[in-house]
Amino acid sequence: MNLLVENIKYRDSAIIEIALNIPKELKSKPAELLLTRRAKHKNKSITYSQQISLDDSVIINLNDLKHLKGNSVSVEEIIDVAIKAEEQLYELSLADFNVTKIKYMNEKVWGTHWIKPYSTNKKTVAIYTKTDFAAKVIECSLEKSDLILTVEMNATVLPQECYVTINGNRYAIENRLNLNTIVFRIPLQNSVHLYKTMSKEDVFLQYVMNNTAVAANVHVDPTQLNNELYTIQLNSGEPYAAMWIERKRNDAVKVAVLGSCVTRDNFNSKFNPDYKKSYECVSLQNQSSIISLMASALAFPQDKIDNLNDWDTWNVKTDFQKQFLNDLKKQQPDYLIIDLFGDIFFGCLRVADSFLTNNYWKLAKTSYFKELKNHDAITLQNSQDEYMELWKKAVNGLFAFLQAELPNCKVVLHKARFTDSYYDNEGQVKIIASSVNVQTLNQYWDLLDGYIQENYQIDAIDLTKEKYISYEGHPWGVFHVHFEMNYYQQFLKQLHRIVVKHYLEAEHVFATIYQELEHA
Repeated sequence: MNLLVENIKYRDSAIIEIALNIPKELKSKPAELLLTRRAKHKNKSITYSQQISLDDSVIINLNDLKHLKGNSVSVEEIIDVAIKAEEQLYELSLADFNVTKIKYMNEKVWGTHWIKPYSTNKKTVAIYTKTDFAAKVIECSLEKSDLILTVEMNATVLPQECYVTINGNRYAIENRLNLNTIVFRIPLQNSVHLYKTMSKEDVFLQYVMNNTAVAANVHVDPTQLNNELYTIQLNSGEPYAAMWIERKRNDAVKVAVLGSCVTRDNFNSKFNPDYKKSYECVSLQNQSSIISLMASALAFPQDKIDNLNDWDTWNVKTDFQKQFLNDLKKQQPDYLIIDLFGDIFFGCLRVADSFLTNNYWKLAKTSYFKELKNHDAITLQNSQDEYMELWKKAVNGLFAFLQAELPNCKVVLHKARFTDSYYDNEGQVKIIASSVNVQTLNQYWDLLDGYIQENYQIDAIDLTKEKYISYEGHPWGVFHVHFEMNYYQQFLKQLHRIVVKHYLEAEHVFATIYQELEHA
């Protein structure tokens, strides 16, 4: 049903007044004014409502439209206007009223958009908003796996903060040639899904002005680029430009490891000689507690991280520096493989306002540690409740980071466990001589793995049913997580299955076949 519009006018710089012919039966009745920002592209519509009394006119205050801003707006938006009274929805009919004679308001909505009344195809009232911002790609090229875009901007006021957004990833300005012309560098490996040789992505410019994020279409003349790695096709489109990417060859699956040697050794030629045919390990955080990983970086005197070999020095320093998350963001691995050895075996140290891993194998040897006065050791063994509270908060922060910054990265949990046995050089099974309480530590490992599996959608590698043990000829010696060689080959086989599963699930027809096989 419709209510007839008799007049529309501006009242001061921020009020639109719509005069209506209200039927007697509705006059002075309580009602709702509904303002709905239309769904655009992949976004959902946003509705804001306010209580009104149905008199001869309704008021739209530009300040109320801030409720429709959401996370960002486009350079052009349409907001539909309706009234709900006595459970009935009424659109505002323009009939013979000529809304085109009304000019734009002097005041901007959201601090970025000019605004005026608008007639829909049904001759009902809407609000039309637009910016004068325009962007065009004036030059593009391929440099190995990077796409270089040079963009010319035109607007009454040019933004300083600007990004190109592709596949949910934002890329800041790499270079500003002049006030109007900016250059972006886009690493294509972040945009092409591992399981597809061809993908189509939206390309748009996002700028920030007056605390409003605006997503703008980038005009680009039809362009094709080629090199030995990719073929790129760029075209303008609505609401955003489109980029088709064809990958000419399949690269190795990129993995990152957050864990210990029980995971990293699987990507070592000593253990799996041919792993590089399929995988590339692009980043490692070794033996760190997740509590330490997610804490603030700690300054340290370089000369106090001493009494260690190069590997152990690197290991300790990275626990201070906490650069692993930045490395992940830069490398965009296909898989992050996690084992929780650092939390189970070491725990953490509270130092100043941050945390370090309580790595008594390495950190404890340094002058830094020997001179450290104010620190608390927190472990599962001596402070389980406190440790679990800190650890859960850190894990939740890690997965929030992965979801926001690595949307295409899949997490694999390596459910390793300690063994108390090993084969000697004669093949006899013997007990490892150490003070480690294997049963207790494995119970803690069950607890932590269980939390992640219950709260996050991940894959897992679990070789515990095979009862692998250590052996005397292990390259690093006998230890509770140094296993016989077959362990590492079986690990890769399970990882292969996970990768193949994800590959098949990514393509519709293969996904159907895979699901039928899984449930056969």
